[in-house]
Amino acid sequence: MPVQSWRVPELGGLDLLHGSFTTHAFARHTHDTYSIGLLGQGAMTFDCQGATHTLRPGQIGLIHPDEVHTGHAETTDGWTYRNFYPDAPLLQGAFTDPGEDPDALPQLPVVINDPALFQALVTAHRAFEERASSLARESLMRAALTHLVRRHAFQPPALRTALHEPGALRLVRAQLEDEFARNVTLDELAATTGLNPFTLLRAFRRTYGLPPHAYQLQVRLRHAKRFLRGGETVVDTALLAGFADQSHLGRHFRRTFGVTPQQYRRGVKNVLSS
Repeated sequence: MPVQSWRVPELGGLDLLHGSFTTHAFARHTHDTYSIGLLGQGAMTFDCQGATHTLRPGQIGLIHPDEVHTGHAETTDGWTYRNFYPDAPLLQGAFTDPGEDPDALPQLPVVINDPALFQALVTAHRAFEERASSLARESLMRAALTHLVRRHAFQPPALRTALHEPGALRLVRAQLEDEFARNVTLDELAATTGLNPFTLLRAFRRTYGLPPHAYQLQVRLRHAKRFLRGGETVVDTALLAGFADQSHLGRHFRRTFGVTPQQYRRGVKNVLSS
């Protein structure tokens, strides 16, 4: 597949890459961020930390900031992977409360074998390709990065306790209920409450059983049903309820309720006319 490289505004600005390479060889270079690669197909060989490593499907390759490394295909088949470049403060934020000095950089292995983490990172990366909400994108990526550091750092920093903050969490829930159609971000919700975004993510899930983005989705789906019952078209319902488009609504609607929005709308009309 062709190489795609793009930057998103979420998480302070995050660069992402997805594509295939065959003959290209990366010269010795560095990044001022972490580089996290998710190998999907083929095999990639690279030099880093004085050794040669090979990344195979399902493995995670991790380069620290300012670390010199290379990269090339192991065979003529090349490789396909996803890559993203989180800055150090983003990883440090999982273990640092607002106003605190950041901890030392988490030191991680160059190659990581962890199927569950690999899938979580792929899911988070894919959310930036699809028309997911900013809240979903931020939440999925922050959760995956927390797991990365907690599971694989050589000296895992202490995870900040998600203190019981009933007032702050009720405020977040109320905002998600009242502004269900707006593309609110996790950073915005955290700023409103004064909580660290990572801490908010864990505390909200512990209290309400769902992370904020999943809670937002359920609220939007409830309103979508209300709009459909009121006679709105599926296209208008998607926009009114905060979905990116009709297909975005349809995918989540059917997954949750077992029918498409159009089937639901038709059923409501049949009941009303009988």
